[in-house]
Amino acid sequence: MITDTAPATRHWGHTSYTSAQVSGFPLGYDREATPVAATIPGTPDRPLRRALERCAGVVAAFDGKLGDSLLALGAVAAITDALDVLGRNVPLTTVGRYGHLYPTGWTNGVRASPPRLIVGDEPGLALASPTRDDHVICCRPEQAHCRIDGPRAHPFLPARYYLGIEERLGLRLPGTPPFLPPLAHDSPSPEEEGLTIAAVTATSWPGRKDYGAERFTAAAQEIARGSRRRVRLLLVSGHGPTAPAPPDTAEARVQPVTGADLRTLTDLFARCDVILGNDTGLTHLAALVSAKAQVIGLYGRHSHSKWRTGLSRHHALATPFSEHMHRQDLCPVRDRTHETDNERRAPLSAISPATLADTALQALEHP
Repeated sequence: MITDTAPATRHWGHTSYTSAQVSGFPLGYDREATPVAATIPGTPDRPLRRALERCAGVVAAFDGKLGDSLLALGAVAAITDALDVLGRNVPLTTVGRYGHLYPTGWTNGVRASPPRLIVGDEPGLALASPTRDDHVICCRPEQAHCRIDGPRAHPFLPARYYLGIEERLGLRLPGTPPFLPPLAHDSPSPEEEGLTIAAVTATSWPGRKDYGAERFTAAAQEIARGSRRRVRLLLVSGHGPTAPAPPDTAEARVQPVTGADLRTLTDLFARCDVILGNDTGLTHLAALVSAKAQVIGLYGRHSHSKWRTGLSRHHALATPFSEHMHRQDLCPVRDRTHETDNERRAPLSAISPATLADTALQALEHP
């Protein structure tokens, strides 16, 4: 039973979950004991296999929500790994607004010749304009279930996509957790005194998923006191109107960052020591592009494990409702849980700034 008095649950990025802790669908084969490129049990998706064997190029076509698109990189990694296993070398291109975030070797905005294998979301697929000769994989996060491999669970969304494609192919792929390709390289970090903290206040649903600039600022002050270091706090908002930033304090110098593009934010996140954020795409971006920062996401409405990268520096603080969604592998959209009393009784405000600060301090102490 979920109660409004239950404490927030802390989850470290390096945590591995077991099948006893999380619900999911069994893979049907022992992945660790199966050699790479071996055939795995099940009924393979023969049209997908043929598409990989005959395509003239692969297109990643994402133009929807940032977080959905970034975590779907697990599907992109599965496709490129499958091409390697099959000994195929074809052009890799992107369409949509996120192409510049892709790994080296991908060409942004160049149209590949059919037949193509196109992986993307619905807005991106519309931009790619598939023909009848193309094969399309549409990534829908609500349909991506947790996978169970013997005693181990794979609840993170990139792993769900990767293992789902592996099963469809009927071919053991070489990927290992977190099943993600490397993204943009970090920019050099200038030497600065104190700590640089970014707080992602942007959110797709302010009424349910916004921790608030004031609470983030209070947490930054606690971090400053606990670390005995001066803090520079970057309050990263989206493009819409925002509340005035809290004033500077003795512990923290507050700097609003409003309306910055993704290239600018990628460089900014790379220079941070800590990133605190709502469960939103910019927080996921921070975890993916920074090899330095400890990233702590706050989860109230969705499963904290599903909506993380699976990277060791990407941690979570979750309300009891989010913890319930994690354990039962539930989706608010698919399972129609978005109007339940339990969710309304477990708001993000139940996570105190002191708890958030303590989590950040522990992550800094034991990176």
